[in-house]
Amino acid sequence: MKDHRRVRSPRFVVPNNEQAVLSIGAEKLKGTLRTLSLTGGTVRLDRRFASGTFADIGIQTASGTFSAAIELLPMASGNAQAFRFIAMGPVARGRLNDGLSKMRAQGLALKKTPLDQFRSLARRVLSARSVK
Repeated sequence: MKDHRRVRSPRFVVPNNEQAVLSIGAEKLKGTLRTLSLTGGTVRLDRRFASGTFADIGIQTASGTFSAAIELLPMASGNAQAFRFIAMGPVARGRLNDGLSKMRAQGLALKKTPLDQFRSLARRVLSARSVK
């Protein structure tokens, strides 16, 4: 049996205080994107929402506007609300991929700190021990 390891989608810092519009029920909120990846990201909002809240998000990218359904997750560091994409059309997926490719070319990828690398190593060692 092959060893399948989960690989986290690369995260990118969103420059220039890019705005996102979240629609939660009938309410529309403007927020500032902090990070973005193929699977989700973080957005700074004036309000906090419970983990598990569903919303629609609209984001303007260099490739055009895209929208997707998201699930809000627990607060991330720096008062940013984490989210994950739960539904996105093929055109939106293409625009997101294109935007992230441009961010990668600009060197906006989040780099792991030495502490993050140590934590990752420790998790791998401890999980290998628990398998035995």
